[in-house]
Amino acid sequence: MSTTAPRLLQVRRSERITPRMIRVTLAGDELAGFTGDGPDRRIKMFFPVPGQERPAIPRAASGGPVWPAGEARPAIRTYTVRRFDAGAGELDVDFVLHEGHGPAAAWAREAQPGNWVAVSEPGGRYVPDPGTELHVVIGDETALPAVATVLEALPGDVPAIAFLEVADAGEEQDLPGTADVRWVHRGDQEAGVPLAAAVRDAQLPPGRTQAWLSGESACVKDLRKHLLDERGLDRRAVYATGYWRAR
Repeated sequence: MSTTAPRLLQVRRSERITPRMIRVTLAGDELAGFTGDGPDRRIKMFFPVPGQERPAIPRAASGGPVWPAGEARPAIRTYTVRRFDAGAGELDVDFVLHEGHGPAAAWAREAQPGNWVAVSEPGGRYVPDPGTELHVVIGDETALPAVATVLEALPGDVPAIAFLEVADAGEEQDLPGTADVRWVHRGDQEAGVPLAAAVRDAQLPPGRTQAWLSGESACVKDLRKHLLDERGLDRRAVYATGYWRAR
């Protein structure tokens, strides 16, 4: 956890981006000095538990975070900054509504202007390689907020291909950048199966390739191995993160 205390923010507005995704816009004086620009910037979010108006947050101390005595600790989840606008004082976070919604998705579904939440300082280390001849971006719907920031950061004069798995056509989104976006519809198949097949079957142009992939953990692990062992990518050029587990 960051040595800096989390920032307490309030919901400014929310909107349904697709049938299964909600975008919540946060604001507040404590956004001043936030460093949320850049691709794949991840934050810890602190959600109030029942009975709390605001989530309990730890105080930063030299020996580590100190939680307030006698208060229930919040639910903490990791999310990606979808958009940060310092001028407008706004931070957007997108939430996927899975079946059996967890505390974060449940909070997002009911979020109203004025509701409180806290966020940590952002982290993330993905940087597009300026010497790359092809960028490959792979993810499912949970990765779409990060995918959007990655595509936005890629140079427009270098080819890029994105393989993106969603439930159906209704979950497709307009994405920034100039990448060749290839949507894969999951339908009734197990999560990650159609995405892995699409990547394996794809004909990729030759050249030095950098890959970014996130999504269901087993799928990410499988595709990382495929990119390294079968495609011959440099290990340092493959940035892979499992976001969740199907089972």
